[in-house]
Amino acid sequence: MPSQFQKLCNRIFFKGRSKFWSERLGFWIVNTILIFGLFFVLTQIVLYRWTGSLYAEGEGYRLDGVFGGLDNRIPFIPQMAIFYLFLYYPWTFLTMLYFAFVEYREGYRFGISLFVVGIISVVVYIFFPVSVYWWRRELLANPMTGNFWAETMYWYYERDTSFNCIPSLHAAKSTVVTFTWYRYCRGNPTPVRKAVAIGSLAIATGVVLSTLFVKQHYIVDELAGIVLAAMVSLCVFKYL
Repeated sequence: MPSQFQKLCNRIFFKGRSKFWSERLGFWIVNTILIFGLFFVLTQIVLYRWTGSLYAEGEGYRLDGVFGGLDNRIPFIPQMAIFYLFLYYPWTFLTMLYFAFVEYREGYRFGISLFVVGIISVVVYIFFPVSVYWWRRELLANPMTGNFWAETMYWYYERDTSFNCIPSLHAAKSTVVTFTWYRYCRGNPTPVRKAVAIGSLAIATGVVLSTLFVKQHYIVDELAGIVLAAMVSLCVFKYL
C-alpha cells in the first residue's frame, strides 16, 4: 500500500493525528475498489455479460476433442451443483469480504490478482469464443424430471452464457482464493488458519471437478484457469 495514500487518508479524515485508522481506512478503500469495483462489478458483471453476448449460440469453438473425447465421457451429475453453485459463491464472497476488511493488508494483493485474472480472461473471451452450447442443447432436450439439482442447473443454463469458457473463472477464482488462504496461513500457521486453508483447498477441488460434471466446461478450460491464476497470484504476492 503506497504510504502517500495513507497520508492522504490521514489528512482528510483524521487531520493527520490517527495513523492506525488512516492505514485501515486506506486499505479498506483500495480493497473495495479493487475487489468489488474493478473485479466484481467491472469484469464479472459488465464485461462478462458483454463478451457472452458477442456471438450467437452455436458459433463458438468446441474443445471436447482436446483430450481424445474424454470430456464427452464425463457424465452429467447434477448433484455437483452443490459445489458449483451452493459452496462456490458463498465461499468466494466471504473470502472477498474477509480480505477486504478484516485481514486487509493481504486484501490489495488478493484484489489485484483477481482483477488481473479477470481482465486477461475477458481478452481471451473476445478473441477465442469457446462454448458448451451443444451439451446444453442435449441436456435441455432430454431433461431429468423430479431432480432438484438437475432443475437448478437447467435454470442456471438459461441465465448464464454458454460462452466465456476458457479460462474457467470458477477454476481461476478458486485458485486465487486458495492461494491467498495458503499465504495467509503460512504467515502464522495457527490451527484455525490451517483448517481454513485445508477447507479452502477441498472446496476448490470440488468446484473444479463440478464444472466438468455439470457440463459447464471442458477439461482444458480448468487447466487454463488454474495455470493462469497460479502464475498471476505468484507474481503479485511476490513482487507487490
